[in-house]
Amino acid sequence: MKPLLLIALALSSHCYAATIYMCKAYNGSTFWSSATCSTHNALIDRIETVADVPWDQQVQQAEANKARREGRVQQAPQIDGAQYCAQLANELYEIESRYSKGQWQPVDVVNPDQKRTIAIRNELRRYNCRVQ
Repeated sequence: MKPLLLIALALSSHCYAATIYMCKAYNGSTFWSSATCSTHNALIDRIETVADVPWDQQVQQAEANKARREGRVQQAPQIDGAQYCAQLANELYEIESRYSKGQWQPVDVVNPDQKRTIAIRNELRRYNCRVQ
C-alpha cells in the first residue's frame, strides 16, 4: 500500500475531525489556533489533527502529540476509573433525557449533542465502563 493510503486508513479508524495550528508570532511566541496562522499574522509552526472535542481538550491532545514526537513523555493524569465512568454515564443520561420525551430540540443543540454522545460512548468503551 502507498504510505498516504496507510495514513488515511489510520486516521479514519479514529474520531479525528479537527485540525489545529501552532502558530509562531513574529516576536517568537507560539499559540494554538483553529484558524490558519496567516489570519493572525503569524507563521505555521505545526499542524495537528485532533478529535472533535472542546477546544481545551484539542490543545491537550496536540500538546501530547507534540511531546510524543519530540520524545518527551507526558504523565497521564491519575483518574478514578469508577468516578470517571459515572461522570460520563451521567452526562450521557443528561443528553439522552432531552430527547426521551420526544420534545423538539433546535439544530444548534442537536448537532453538538450528537457529537458529544459519540465522544462519550467512545470514552466509555475506552475505559471499559459498564453503563446500565
